[in-house]
Amino acid sequence: MDSTKRLTIRLENLQFSALRYRLVVNLEKSLAVDASLVFLESVDSTNLELARLMMTSAKPDLFAVVAAEQTAGRGRLERSWVSEPGTSISLSVLLEPTKNVEQGLVPLFVGSCVARALSTITGKDAGVKWPNDVLIDGKKICGVLSELTDQGVIAGIGINLERQQGAPDTACAVGDFASADFDGALSMVLAELRAGWSDWLSGGNDFALGLIRSTSVTVGVKVRAIMPSGEEVVGTAVSIESDGRLLIEGSETHLVSAADVWHLRN
Repeated sequence: MDSTKRLTIRLENLQFSALRYRLVVNLEKSLAVDASLVFLESVDSTNLELARLMMTSAKPDLFAVVAAEQTAGRGRLERSWVSEPGTSISLSVLLEPTKNVEQGLVPLFVGSCVARALSTITGKDAGVKWPNDVLIDGKKICGVLSELTDQGVIAGIGINLERQQGAPDTACAVGDFASADFDGALSMVLAELRAGWSDWLSGGNDFALGLIRSTSVTVGVKVRAIMPSGEEVVGTAVSIESDGRLLIEGSETHLVSAADVWHLRN
């Protein structure tokens, strides 16, 4: 999918201070899931920080960096993706696909794992709006940005724990439905990602595609898709294909690999 792209890191970005790694929250549950987890009180971007750490030494599959505040994060199409202190989880995880893994499914798969974790945490049905948003009751609670590197895919995950200032009415947060516990939510997301990734590597792409389709809230819905070229497609999303593309049937049939997608009321 075009939502994965090559990440370029400048050499000067290697400069960072060990003081940034002060542990200021209790991560007992999360560290029990991932003992190598790196916590940052604040960072420009967890995706960039993970890429910087990868340049200093090779990192294992599922190596993760999490921050309580993100000051210069990026979403799809270079949009701003920042977070206020204590209101969200900014998490980046390195996934090292084997040659048999369909990389186009990775962003959707990560979203599906997060959706399962958030369903458990909130007691609400969470699903994935193609290609990279996790929704509850039609409102965005999480976004995913995946970027391709030489070592694998960095999956950036931003989860709303509490409502942020200026958040639109189309957003929601964990705190709207349940206790917004940083460590508890993070540990469940990490556990779902690890279990899901293990099942994918052992069960193949059919397992990943099955999970993606089961958590999709886009398939079966009338949508409007705006392509990077500006072309607009309106129709019904009928399927997510084996490479992650969205099949839309309208006046014509379109296979969409990258687009902004809106769900339309029937």
